[in-house]
Amino acid sequence: MLLHSMALIKIDSILFLLSLVIAFVPLSAVYSEISLPIRLIFVSMVLLSILLYMKKALLPNWILNILTIMLLIYPILSFSPDDFLIPSIEAITIVLSIRLLGRKTSREYFQIYLIAVLLLAGSSLINMGWMFLLRTFLMLILTIISILILTYIKETNAQFIKIHELLNFAKIALLMTLLSIPLSVLFFFTLPRTASPLLDIGIGKAKTGFTSTVNLGGISSIEEDTSVVMRVKIKKLPESQLYWRVITFDTFDGKTWKKTLTENAKSNAKGERITYTVYLEPLTEQYLPVLDYPFNVFMQKVIYESPASFKTNFAIEKTTKYSAISLLNASVEELNPSPLYLSLPEKFSPKIKELTESITGNATDKIEIIQRIMKFLSNYQYSLKNLPSGSQPLEDFLFNKKSGNCEYFATSMALMLRIKGIPARVVGGFKGGSYNEFGDYYIVRAREAHLWVEAWIDGKWIRLDPSGRVSRPSEPVIFHLIDYLWNKIVLDYDITAQIKLAKSIKSPKIEFNKKWLILPITIFSIILIIKGIEYMRRKRDPLFVFLGIMKKYGYERKPNQGLREFIETVDNQTLRKRAEKFITAYEEIYFKDEKITKEKLKLLQKLLREIDETHKG
Repeated sequence: MLLHSMALIKIDSILFLLSLVIAFVPLSAVYSEISLPIRLIFVSMVLLSILLYMKKALLPNWILNILTIMLLIYPILSFSPDDFLIPSIEAITIVLSIRLLGRKTSREYFQIYLIAVLLLAGSSLINMGWMFLLRTFLMLILTIISILILTYIKETNAQFIKIHELLNFAKIALLMTLLSIPLSVLFFFTLPRTASPLLDIGIGKAKTGFTSTVNLGGISSIEEDTSVVMRVKIKKLPESQLYWRVITFDTFDGKTWKKTLTENAKSNAKGERITYTVYLEPLTEQYLPVLDYPFNVFMQKVIYESPASFKTNFAIEKTTKYSAISLLNASVEELNPSPLYLSLPEKFSPKIKELTESITGNATDKIEIIQRIMKFLSNYQYSLKNLPSGSQPLEDFLFNKKSGNCEYFATSMALMLRIKGIPARVVGGFKGGSYNEFGDYYIVRAREAHLWVEAWIDGKWIRLDPSGRVSRPSEPVIFHLIDYLWNKIVLDYDITAQIKLAKSIKSPKIEFNKKWLILPITIFSIILIIKGIEYMRRKRDPLFVFLGIMKKYGYERKPNQGLREFIETVDNQTLRKRAEKFITAYEEIYFKDEKITKEKLKLLQKLLREIDETHKG
């Protein structure tokens, strides 16, 4: 242990390594958002910086400045009034990567830390998930360690540092970070909040999620939203049945799907009944998601909208609970579907009609027509990036991009079916979900929003899903818990919650669930047990006992002081001789990796007793 604690590490190497890690922490938050060229630039600059460090070479500042200007041209050209966040983040990423190439003095290291913090702050405008909190704490700890080392260099001019000193810096950084938490919590609950952000930045993207209208061509890319839409208490079902119906669209004007039918007659549906409970977050306007195919919803003030949609006559502004019954493997019969299910937009593209005829050929059987259209669309790629655009987005999808999200697949199939005289409609809702095995419930997120098609064949409506979108696998249970706590405690804490908190302080009326104590008490108990075991082991360590006895005599070992050096400070000759005898025996056993037998422990204990009885002599 003593030899290990005396090991030296080059300070310059530690600072360089810390600067790389500090740079990579915020990069991990924006990596999926920045373009491939920017990723390659960052990785290339990091590899070059490592090579230069190993060769002990430096690039002149004028070269770095020219390189910065050249590389910044790419994000600058991407700037637009509607989308300047991502180009700004890409510009900061480039500056950070080039800064790693320069000389490494205290000033340059501080520049790296500040740019990294700026990049992390920029990432919060894209995603404020709980991972942002972890990255912030990691950045804080690493930056404090680096600053302590830089201060150490300034005070001592040392080029090397001992491992135990480095560990002490890490402990101090961790302690400072932990001490900042209470103050952060105080600011979190007390600082005024606004109903809307102080800085509203247009990112030029939409988020996945539910909307009561579907617009094609207005958005170039979609950002996946991990917000929880609902939790559904239900038995685990096959993935093929995980379609959560919300609304049915019947009219398409060339760019937008809308619901116009208002009749309230229910379709004749048969199937295996299943009952479940939904805990819905206020993210689906007034509509209530239900497992397809729904039979009934049990809730006050619910309106049924044909076909198979349920909505409230009030705005859903908080988590809402309701029960419902759905039919598994349902057979949905209807005698005379609305003529709207055969309607096409005015001035509908003749190219799409020609394409439909070429796909279906001379087929007259409705099932064969469906199969041919499905097979054709299976050659297209599902994507949320670079979506079709322009005045004819559907044409752009079918003839140019040949990739898009479920909106384009469902729209193409529904209209092709109508062209062939088959009534069709588009259904909006959610597909899939993550099942929690411990709680027996599904978590459905906004990113699971989906569109599919229903076609009327021989008096029955059948479901068709042409996009080929695959449901996500189950997530680890711990992420459900963390996401839930983060969203409820942090992201949902607004001015309304602050007012409520202030009122509760004036007239306390606190409801507390004792179950919330289980987790912190368990963690505290485990830490207490570990510390107890560690203390008992130390207490039985002969060296720990020896230092305690010496302290009793007024001799306390200083930090970083060797045992032999410590004994030299003892002016009592008898005590010093007995202490030397113990240290010699101790080092013979522990520093030579000999097997510790009962006899050797008894010897050390005997020597300790002699030291302890020195004052009696």
